[in-house]
Amino acid sequence: MYQSINPFSKENIQNLAFESIESLNEKLIRSDSAYKNWRKYSINDRKPYFKNLISVLTKEKELLAREITLEMGKPLLESIAEIDKCIGTTEWYLNNVDAIIQQHLPTVSIEHIKSQIAFEPIGAVLGIMPWNFPYWQVFRYAIPTLLIGNTVLLKHAPNVPGCAQSLEKIFKLAGFPDDLFLSLYPAVEDIEYIIASPAVQAVTVTGSERAGRSVASLAGKHLKKCVLELGGSDPFIVLADAPIKQTVAEAIKGRLQNNGQSCIAAKRFIIHEQCYDAFLKELKEQLNARIIGDPMLKETHLGPMARADLKEQLSKQVQSSVAAGADCTYKHPFDDSNSNFFSPLILENIPANSPARAEELFGPVFSCIRVTDTNEAIAVANETRFGLGASIWSNTITEAEKLSQHIEAGSVFINGITRSDARLPFGGIKQSGFGRELSVFGLQEFVNVKTYWVNEQ
Repeated sequence: MYQSINPFSKENIQNLAFESIESLNEKLIRSDSAYKNWRKYSINDRKPYFKNLISVLTKEKELLAREITLEMGKPLLESIAEIDKCIGTTEWYLNNVDAIIQQHLPTVSIEHIKSQIAFEPIGAVLGIMPWNFPYWQVFRYAIPTLLIGNTVLLKHAPNVPGCAQSLEKIFKLAGFPDDLFLSLYPAVEDIEYIIASPAVQAVTVTGSERAGRSVASLAGKHLKKCVLELGGSDPFIVLADAPIKQTVAEAIKGRLQNNGQSCIAAKRFIIHEQCYDAFLKELKEQLNARIIGDPMLKETHLGPMARADLKEQLSKQVQSSVAAGADCTYKHPFDDSNSNFFSPLILENIPANSPARAEELFGPVFSCIRVTDTNEAIAVANETRFGLGASIWSNTITEAEKLSQHIEAGSVFINGITRSDARLPFGGIKQSGFGRELSVFGLQEFVNVKTYWVNEQ
């Protein structure tokens, strides 16, 4: 069952039964039919629909943002920013798709041969998406996918059915042809049926390692293209000359964004011993000033965890880390008992094999690690099985740039928190997945790079 429960009030918003195989099959047929028509449109013919979509998102922004906050608990201002990011990404692809295609499709000169390379659509792309950014995660694959001529099938997380329904609705309101964007509500055991369908040509997953392995296995079994964006344990490396107050402010933003529930959140704070004590002192002072409470209030900085089981899992990871030898040296004074809230806390002296260093902690926990030099900082940064993002903080940019080349991650930010941006490719290495979303590379993931060859003699 898909079940939407307000994580702040614990009110049951809606229950939605799993779809039957018959219903899923009917949608797969409709999607395939829509694709066969949509692929005939030129990109210029498709563009007006995306302009309409921007207008719909702009008009409905507050309503959509409130639904995000109701279903998964992030502060309302962050939900509004999520819709703004969807608008910005749609605008970027709309304004740049022609240049992308022209720049990356050269004509190869061969004597007596006319040749051409084309990006052509492939069919329906199934997106298996998470609850933490219920609109943004969908938009960043759906926009380039639809613009290039494919169709979208969305299997959203079970705790955000309202967002899944609204996503389908806004594409209809924008006037897109019927069935280009369809939300599916399958039971887990029926996902293979969808992937195996001849209508589905590719799968993209944002989620846990377990989900990624399962879907990648099914995609391989049925020979479907697959992109995985999985977990992360991003290092936030603070060098000795970093400006403390500013860096701490960014550390808090990087860790607490989305209530600490983000794959690219800063999770392991690797701090040079020369500034470690000053950093921790400032961190505790700034954390004390954070307002925790009702996520619908615009003054709130931190809302509840999205589900009770997520809080329980995070609590177990913290307890296991402390049992292994870590010290909990700070906890925000907010009373998080009998609720889905998790008060921010700081762990220090963390053993390398404990969850706080070896696993992804999906919530507002600052795992702080003291290092003696940059070589140790790099070693600690790379000790994780993940490789999504990283950041380095220093007043000496050239030194930070040299260090960035040794970080095993899909992206490294210097003096800025890790974030996704429509203009730049996004994705990871190691157990954080493979493939890329956004920018030129996101558009190229789900196309047929087709060669045309004509002998003119």
